[in-house]
Amino acid sequence: MSKAIKIKLICVTVFSIICIIITSLLIMYKNIDIADEQISNENVENPITTETVEEQGIDLKGKYNQNDLKIISKQASTEKIEFSYFQIDGLRDKTIQDNINKEIERLTLNSYKEKINIDDVVNLSVSTSCTANYGNIISLNLYCWGRFDASKTDEQTEIIDIEKGVNFDLNTGNKIEFNEIFKTNAPMKDIIRKSTYYSILRDKAETNLSYEMIVNDYGNIEEDLAYVMEQYLRGKITEVYCTTSDIIILFDDMRIDIPMQDFADYIVIYNKFIKNEDLYEDDDIGIDNLYTLTTRQNDSYYYYTNYQNEANYFIDIFVEWQEENKTDFEKKLVENKIKDIEEEISNLKVLANQNTQNFYILNYKITIEDYVDETTKNTFIKYVEIGNSYDMTAHDFTENIEPIVIQKNREAHESDIEFVYDFSSLLGISPQETTEYYNPITGVKVVI
Repeated sequence: MSKAIKIKLICVTVFSIICIIITSLLIMYKNIDIADEQISNENVENPITTETVEEQGIDLKGKYNQNDLKIISKQASTEKIEFSYFQIDGLRDKTIQDNINKEIERLTLNSYKEKINIDDVVNLSVSTSCTANYGNIISLNLYCWGRFDASKTDEQTEIIDIEKGVNFDLNTGNKIEFNEIFKTNAPMKDIIRKSTYYSILRDKAETNLSYEMIVNDYGNIEEDLAYVMEQYLRGKITEVYCTTSDIIILFDDMRIDIPMQDFADYIVIYNKFIKNEDLYEDDDIGIDNLYTLTTRQNDSYYYYTNYQNEANYFIDIFVEWQEENKTDFEKKLVENKIKDIEEEISNLKVLANQNTQNFYILNYKITIEDYVDETTKNTFIKYVEIGNSYDMTAHDFTENIEPIVIQKNREAHESDIEFVYDFSSLLGISPQETTEYYNPITGVKVVI
């Protein structure tokens, strides 16, 4: 074979190899493009959320559990000062519990000293209350009020009016800073500016003859806004506490209210501090499955309460009765009524378990009290029961009834609303009222 032919064969062979390589590469890149496009489409249809529990905002249709803590009232006093405060009990970690309790006590007994010389005071009351107890956090509001001795001070007013706010992480015992309440990407300037503006308007508002709130004098509202924003940027906003529905900033003589409902997407206080570990000794102290931005007092105000909010039944029952100095018959009457309630609840749960597509509600308020007849002046036992039982489809509850329940619970903190619901406009069934009178000695039912 001649040298020229050999050279031609080598060239053809090399060219063929190059073509094969180029073709293979083009096919490979095409496959990569197709794969990337498929992945992209999958991500659009099934987006992967990177938001952790710590960055979850408030679900306005969601529920939460109270912490399983006992809130214990405490009192103390000195010559001029009356103190009332609370301590917590129920954390497994007693070191953290003791540290929090010591700090609550220290704040209560000493915070007034930052602004008040006790020698200038006639009297002083200091009250520390627990304003939030959920999501593994607690918040407290400390309030001092009293009177200065005008002869011993240059204060422009005789009235003492001081507030403090503190939040604790129950996982660590550390105090929670203001910015930790919000997502890292929350528009903090906008939140503070809007909340400050409406809080200033609220404080300046007055009631006219038509009982409408109006603002006659806006004053230097723009200057006040600018001042608050400047202090925030300098890190001077530190006095803050939470309720279940609001974040309250205490700054100078201002009280700035941040409604959680208005900025729910950016507020993480309900979720951020929930960890996997079991913090509490018991699991049956706090009330479970409360709606977000609502609250219930799990205390001794009512003789008996029963709140259960589960997959396809809702129970909200409370009995108002004072046991002291009551007759044996009255005590037995209450005991039997509560026994009847428990039996009705038990039957409802069986029914709900058998009919999972339906939803069931038991809602009663029961009051037992003394009643004096104006004519005979005789004293009787008055028993009043208001409420009803309801059943519907689970879909009807979620779409139509549950929003009424949520709204009524959210309004409750604004007034003395009692939890008797009226669904008559949707279900055609109203709360029923039953009133009975009994002779307190014989137990005989009487007609009045």
